[in-house]
Amino acid sequence: MRALLCTVFAAATAALFSSCTTYDHTCILEVSDLPLKSVNEPSRAWESAPLRANALYVLHGAESDKARRDRIGDYYFVTWYDAQPTRPVKLVMRYTQAATGAQVLTSTIDYSAPRRSAGRRTDRFFFAGEERKKKGDIMTWRIDVYVDGQSVDSKQSYLWE
Repeated sequence: MRALLCTVFAAATAALFSSCTTYDHTCILEVSDLPLKSVNEPSRAWESAPLRANALYVLHGAESDKARRDRIGDYYFVTWYDAQPTRPVKLVMRYTQAATGAQVLTSTIDYSAPRRSAGRRTDRFFFAGEERKKKGDIMTWRIDVYVDGQSVDSKQSYLWE
């Protein structure tokens, strides 16, 4: 138990110090792929805690079985640093799905209005519902950040070419 507490304390300390880090340019810090494959709550074992937390987050507020089934899908959380909040920023996700073959599809999050301040931001790309049922799971992806129309950073899945 003591080893677990030491591990949790060390992780919390690292998170605290890393959250204080500032950047001088807009960049992607992390991309988390959190799929929701079932409406059943994952096991209560500690190893399943991240999956359970994601499932509860995504399913929050879905009161009917249909509403819960419509939320099954692929969720991508993009944490990025916005160094220039007065300039327009666009996050563009290019991806392929199981049933679309090599066809590259695009989803965009656009910040054309100025933001209040520089800092860390988290946005979500999600693929759920009927469209995902028809086109299947996300197979490959690439996320680019554009400031004033110019690409400043990108992250991609290991299968992206």
